[in-house]
Amino acid sequence: MSYSVKTCTTFKALEKVKALLEDQGLLFEDKVTHTIGVYDQDQLVATGSLYENVIKMIAIDQKYQGENLTSTIMTALVQKLHEQKIEKYFLFTTPKNIPIFEPFSLSLIIKNDDIVLFENSIETIVEKLTSINQKLKLNPGQTAAIVMNCNPVTYGHLYLIRKCSMENENVIIFLVEENKSIFPFDVRYELLKKSIKDLENVHILPSTQYIISRATFPTYFLKELNAASRAFMKLDISIFMKYFMPIFKIDRRYVGDEPLDPTTNAYNETMKEMLQERLVIVKRLEHDGSAVSASRVRKMASHHDYQGIKEIAPIATYKFLKSKKGLALFDDK
Repeated sequence: MSYSVKTCTTFKALEKVKALLEDQGLLFEDKVTHTIGVYDQDQLVATGSLYENVIKMIAIDQKYQGENLTSTIMTALVQKLHEQKIEKYFLFTTPKNIPIFEPFSLSLIIKNDDIVLFENSIETIVEKLTSINQKLKLNPGQTAAIVMNCNPVTYGHLYLIRKCSMENENVIIFLVEENKSIFPFDVRYELLKKSIKDLENVHILPSTQYIISRATFPTYFLKELNAASRAFMKLDISIFMKYFMPIFKIDRRYVGDEPLDPTTNAYNETMKEMLQERLVIVKRLEHDGSAVSASRVRKMASHHDYQGIKEIAPIATYKFLKSKKGLALFDDK
C-alpha cells in the first residue's frame, strides 16, 4: 500500500492529529516545532512530532498497525533533524511501546511508570558525562552538587553555594543550559564565575541536555503543575541519580527551599522523596522580609532600580545590568 507523508500546519490537519492521538490514549502537546501526518489517500493514519531535537507524540491508527508506519514516521522526522543539522536527538514514548522502538538503534536512558526516554547513539549520556568528569580535578572527600539557573546570579545563590562549599570538600554546580529566561547561558556562566572566584573547591559545569531540559523535563518551562509535570520531575531526578551521582561521585545534592514557585517547590518535594538523606534543603536568604530571588532582580532591572539590585545581587550582576548589554536585555520589557 502506498502512503504519503505531509507536514501538518493547518488547524484542520492538527485537529485530526489531536483526534488520532486521543484515540491512542495520548495528548497533543503545544510544545512542538514540527508535526507530520502519514496519509492513506486523504485519511490520516499515523502521526509524529518534533520539539526541537525531541521526537514525540507518535501514534498509528489501530487498523494500520503492522504496516511498518513507525519506520515511515521515524525516517521522516530524523530526515527533518538532519536538514536542520541536528545530530543528537531524543525520543519520548510510553513503557508499552519500548519494543516498537528497540529496532531503531536507540539507547534507553531511563523509564518510569509513565514515560520512557531514548536517545540516539551519538555521544550517549554515559559517554558525555564521563568525558566531562575526566577533566575535573576534585579534592579527596565529599562532593556535593547544586543545579542552578542563575537568571541572574543573586546573593541568594551565593548564600547556598558558600554554605555548600563550607560543608563539603568539593562542589559541582550544574548550570542549566536550556533556560527560557532572558539571560543567555554564556552571560549567566560568566556572572557566576566572577561571583564565586574566591571559592577554590567550587566547579561550574554546563548541565548538558540531561538535566532540566526539553529532553528530560519539558513541562518545567511551561510552569504548569499537573500529573505530566510530576512524571517528568521523577524522570529528571532519576537521570541525576542513575548517571550524574555515580559518574561524578556525588554524595549529596543541595537546594534552596522554594516559598514562591509552586512548580519548583513540587520539584524539591519530589527530590526529597527520591534522594532522602542525600538531599540538603537550605532555607532561602531573605531581604526586607522576602526571599532573595532572580525574579526580583529581573523586576528591578525592568524598572531600572539599580540601588535595589545592589542590595540583593553581587557586583558582577549589578555591573552587567548597568552595561550596554544588560540594558539591551530589558529594552521594551
